[in-house]
Amino acid sequence: MAIINLEKAVRLMDGDRQLFEDLFGIIEGSLPEKYHNVEAAIETGSGPDLELYAHQFKGAMRNVAAEDACALLETLEKCGLREDFHSARELYPQVKPLVDQVLDYFRSRVWVSAFPG
Repeated sequence: MAIINLEKAVRLMDGDRQLFEDLFGIIEGSLPEKYHNVEAAIETGSGPDLELYAHQFKGAMRNVAAEDACALLETLEKCGLREDFHSARELYPQVKPLVDQVLDYFRSRVWVSAFPG
C-alpha cells in the first residue's frame, strides 16, 4: 500500500488538483475533532461510537486515497464492532503518526505532477 495512491487520487478527483487541495484543507481542519472522537470512544468503552468515528475518519482518508491510513482505521473500526478495546488501545497510537505522514506527503507537493495541467 501507499501513503497516498496517486493514480487513485487523480481518478477520485477526476483530475481536479484544486479539489484534492480543498479536501486536504477540510481534513486538516477536522483532525482535532476526529482524534478527540476516537479517543473518547476508546476511553469510555463505547463500541458503537468507536465504530462510527473510526469509520468517518476512514472515509476522510479514503477520499484522498490514503490507503495505509484507511487500512489502519478500518481495523480500528472493526475493534469498535467487536468491542475489542484492548486492540483499539494498541492500534490507536499508530493513527496520528500515519496521518502525519499523509499530511507531510501532501505538503511536500511531490504529488502535483500526477495531476494533469
